[in-house]
Amino acid sequence: MSGNKKILLFNINAGKAALIKSVCGGMGIQTVTIYKNQYGEKIGALAGIKGFPPSMAVYGGEDFAAEMMILCGLTSKELDEFLEKYRDAKIPPVGLKATVTPHNISWSAAELYRELTQEHNFFRNR
Repeated sequence: MSGNKKILLFNINAGKAALIKSVCGGMGIQTVTIYKNQYGEKIGALAGIKGFPPSMAVYGGEDFAAEMMILCGLTSKELDEFLEKYRDAKIPPVGLKATVTPHNISWSAAELYRELTQEHNFFRNR
C-alpha cells in the first residue's frame, strides 16, 4: 500500500474538500472524491490498490449521513504531519476517519461506513 498516498473523501462538501486538497497538495497526497454510486466498491479498489480491480457494482442504498475520510498509504509520520497541517488550517473535523488496513481493505465503502458509525456512536455515548 505504500507509494499510493491518497485520501478518499465521502460526503464532504466542495469547499471543505478544496481545503483538504490544499493541505494534501504540499505533501504529495492525492485526494479522491468518492460518490454515492461508488459506495458498493471495495476500499482497495477505490484506493487504486493492486489486486483490487473495480467491480463496477452500483450502490443502491442510502447516501451517507456523515462525512467520511479514508487515508491510504501514509506512514505514521506522514499521518501525524497531515493531521497537524489539517488542524493548523482550521478545517472542521471529519467524524468518521480510518486508514486502509488488511482488515478493511476488502470491505465495501458502505460496510466501512457502518462500522465507523457504530464505533463513533459507541464512543460518543460512553
